[in-house]
Amino acid sequence: MAHNPRRVVSRLKVGDFEDHESSKYDNAIRAYLLFAGLPTNEQEVNKHYCHIEPFQSPELQQTFHITIDVEKYIIDDGEFRNLSHEIYRIRRNEQGIL
Repeated sequence: MAHNPRRVVSRLKVGDFEDHESSKYDNAIRAYLLFAGLPTNEQEVNKHYCHIEPFQSPELQQTFHITIDVEKYIIDDGEFRNLSHEIYRIRRNEQGIL
């Protein structure tokens, strides 16, 4: 499989994560990996690095971001600024699934 390092920014609704349960963040990351055709276990073996934006007061923030550095293990620290970026808005479907 060809390696394609990139930075993926996912925009999500704060209201879907108000209980701050870590498994919900994991589900959002897995949703992207499935969408991208990547094995979901790659997150567990640290093939990608995920950043979760801390929540602020609900009055100030309605959305937040999860950033995934895909294939981070082949990227040198100085190369992060040259990565291609992908940006997605993630929403729940009628059944409540991301």
